[in-house]
Amino acid sequence: MKKVSLFLLSVCFVSSAFAETVFTFKSDADLNQTKNGITVALEQGSNTSGPVWKESFNVEILPSDMRLYLGNTITVSSSSPITNIKMVFAKSCASNKDYADLNANIGNLVTGGVATSYSDWKIDSWTGSANKVVFTLVGKGQRQIYSLVVDGEALLPDTPEEKPLPTEADLLPTYVYPEPTNVAVPDTTIIKKEFAFIHNNILVHCDLGSIMKAQEPDPNDEEDQGVPAYFNCNAEHSITFTTSKPIKGIAIDGYVRKAFNATCDNGSITFLTNPDYEMEGWPALVIQDVNATSTTIYCPKQFRCYALHVYFVNNPDAIDMPTAIDNIDAKQNNSISPLQPTKILQNGQLFILRNNQTFSAQGQLLR
Repeated sequence: MKKVSLFLLSVCFVSSAFAETVFTFKSDADLNQTKNGITVALEQGSNTSGPVWKESFNVEILPSDMRLYLGNTITVSSSSPITNIKMVFAKSCASNKDYADLNANIGNLVTGGVATSYSDWKIDSWTGSANKVVFTLVGKGQRQIYSLVVDGEALLPDTPEEKPLPTEADLLPTYVYPEPTNVAVPDTTIIKKEFAFIHNNILVHCDLGSIMKAQEPDPNDEEDQGVPAYFNCNAEHSITFTTSKPIKGIAIDGYVRKAFNATCDNGSITFLTNPDYEMEGWPALVIQDVNATSTTIYCPKQFRCYALHVYFVNNPDAIDMPTAIDNIDAKQNNSISPLQPTKILQNGQLFILRNNQTFSAQGQLLR
C-alpha cells in the first residue's frame, strides 16, 4: 500500500511540473513572476534601460504595454526541464519604432512573423529541453509582450469585433450637397489604423492614420484653448475623399510640418502655408480642378486635418472660402503670413487676396 501511495505522489509531482503555466504582463509587478515552480524575469540585459511598464492614456483604444528594448532579456527557469514556451508579442506602442527580433541561447525558436502595429499580435514558439532559457531582443526596434505560456497554448488578448469600414457603396447617389459641404471629424479615437467615415455623404478613407477626440480647455490654464477633433494621415500613406457628385475643389483645414508636400491623382494641390515652417492653416491646402467623384492625396509626411470644405461642379460660380489664418510656431519668431484665399470659382481656379491686391494661386498679381 505504501509503494502505491509513493507512486501516485510521484505521478502528481510530474504532472504539476509540466502543467500549463500562464504568465501575463499588466503592471510593473509583472517584471518578475513565479508560478508552479517556474520563474519568468524581464531584465535590462545589455541595454542602459530595462523593460518598462507604459500605462495607456486610453486603455479602450491603446493598450498599456510592457515594453522591451534592444538587449533586454526574458529568462525562463525551472527546477524541471522546460520543453515548450509560447510568447505573444506585438510592435511597441512607441511611435516610429521597428519590431525587434528575438534570439534564444538554447533550443529552437520559431518566429510568428513581424508585427506591424500594437494590435498585430504574433506568437513566437520555443522548443527544447532546458532548466533555463534566455531570450534576448536583437536587431533594431522594440516589442511589447502580452503573455508567456510554458507547456500550453498561447494566450492572445481579447479583441472586440470590429465593424466593417464604410465604402463608396454606402454613399447615397441622389444626395443633394449644400454649398459648400463641410465634413466634420467624428469625435472618437482610433490609433494608427486604417479608418473610414462618412459625413454629409462624403467618404473619407485613410489607409493608415489616427482619429483623435476633441480635448476641452484646461480650466486651470488660461492659455490652453483645447484641441478640436482631428484625423491624421500617417507619413507615406494616402487619404481619399469620395462623393456621389463631381467635385470642383476641396479646402482642408489642418496642420502641416516643415517642408510638407503632397500629390493627388485628380486635381492639383495649392499650399497656402509657408513651406519653411510648421504651420496651421484655415485652410492649409486646396485641391483644385478635381472634376471627378474622388481624389486621393499621397502624403510623404504626416498630415493633420481638422475639417474639410468640399465644393461641387454644380455650385454657384463664386463661393466664399473660409478665411485663412496662420499660427506659425512661436519658436520660429517669424511674422510672415501665408496668402489668404477668398474664393474658388466655377472653373476650379483659386484666387488669393492679400493687402487689398488679388493674385493667382501661383502668386501672379492680377489686380
